[in-house]
Amino acid sequence: MTWIREYLENVAAEMEKVNWPSRDELISSTLITIVATLIISGFIFLADQVIQSTLEILYRV
Repeated sequence: MTWIREYLENVAAEMEKVNWPSRDELISSTLITIVATLIISGFIFLADQVIQSTLEILYRV
């Protein structure tokens, strides 16, 4: 069981080396991610609507 203790000690040591983002950086990155997700979702939705309309027209013929 000493390997578990050694592993956890190594994890704790590595976590101290991590460069955590500041609160402002985290908020900024989160907002950018949300906006990008909404833009991409909107694009996919519009593309799907265009493809659906095109296929409906083609299937009617």
